[in-house]
Amino acid sequence: MKNWLSWIVGGTVAASVVTYASLDDPTLDLLNSVRSIEPCWSFSDASRDHDESDRSHEPSVQHFDSEFETKSRLIQQRGNSRFGRESQDGINRANQRNQFATLKAFRESVGDHWKSTVQILEKNRQIALGATVSTDGWIVTKSSEVPDGKIDVRLFDGSKAEGMVKTRRGDLDLALIKIERSGLPVIEWDTTADVPVGGWLISSDNRNLPVAIGVLSVSSRNVPRARAVLGVTLGEPPASGKGALVENVVEGSGADRAGVRAGDVIHRINGDALITRKEVLDRLGGLAAGQRVDVGIQRAGNTESLTAQMMDLNQALLDPTEMEVNGEISARATGFQKVIQHDSVLAPNQCGGPVIDIYGNAIGINIARAGRVSSYAIPAKIAAPAIADMLNSADAKPTSNSSNVVQASRPTPPTNSFGLPASVPGSISIETLKPEIVAPKAVTRP
Repeated sequence: MKNWLSWIVGGTVAASVVTYASLDDPTLDLLNSVRSIEPCWSFSDASRDHDESDRSHEPSVQHFDSEFETKSRLIQQRGNSRFGRESQDGINRANQRNQFATLKAFRESVGDHWKSTVQILEKNRQIALGATVSTDGWIVTKSSEVPDGKIDVRLFDGSKAEGMVKTRRGDLDLALIKIERSGLPVIEWDTTADVPVGGWLISSDNRNLPVAIGVLSVSSRNVPRARAVLGVTLGEPPASGKGALVENVVEGSGADRAGVRAGDVIHRINGDALITRKEVLDRLGGLAAGQRVDVGIQRAGNTESLTAQMMDLNQALLDPTEMEVNGEISARATGFQKVIQHDSVLAPNQCGGPVIDIYGNAIGINIARAGRVSSYAIPAKIAAPAIADMLNSADAKPTSNSSNVVQASRPTPPTNSFGLPASVPGSISIETLKPEIVAPKAVTRP
């Protein structure tokens, strides 16, 4: 029996350690266990960040649960399989809280909030989560992760709708997307719930299983705005050249993700020709974290245009080892007031959705992945009135497919924790700047 088990699952669950629990009919139980492997594989979100085209073929969560609970006796312990959610978006498998069995234990707390949680997709890739805030198709999400132009929204029932950002609020990094749907379930914010430090928080997905769980680390804190950088070190251009020479590219930065390479010469920013290194530095220094920028480069005699995203300068960007340990962080991860901090392991494309307490109250919106054990959420007491204001601003404008985006409030001007003006050229020389470490305020326990 043991050899037979190894033969059946050895090629499918590579390098996994499993335990077989025999019942009255071990042969039948084994076959049922093997049958459960395929739906469990399909349930994995490991490919979700890459391709959403086959999502419609996934089994329903209810069917999966039934198969998993009544038939499967294969209990995954560790290894290189794609079971559960911990493999999602490259998250370290050591995060045991994001395993299926653990997430499932918090399903009751999520309640029906998952039905008002949506996926935001660009070119069939998830770029953020969001929450439905109006029955007629208004959705709130994280602004800096969602570009202008047409995007897709996947609802809890698996259907897709085309949408577009209509309103942005820069200080909170929130955006409102409009889709042409009606009768949608709406998130119900709880502006009075008070989660104690150490209390459980559950991040909702658009399926009835949490995307992540964690505990509240700091109930309320201000996160100073860090300096936004492209993620390159710039030098003088080659002889008789114009612009600035890219001497180094920080791994994981906006420049790196866009394809900028050492040896490139940046000579245009957002279509404007730049003559000197200082002009390039000044132009980049005036941009905000999360802002997308068209970078014109010269490479090996050819001219190319790349679209990159400015990112906050933080400790994770200063050292490749730190970047590897922390994992991918949100492009806009600072410059927030009165956010709550929790240690849920979220990927940047899992921000923008609701965060829920253990009693099933939607108490905020996940707004940033800031580090290995740091995620930020805007409390509902701040988010709810802001969303109402954004809806009022949007209602005053046409809701057609116009590309005009309304600013619901004046965006916070670019500032930083160093107290330096945004035009200081050193903003791009990231090796010479380190962010100020701001300790959280002391927490008074009852």
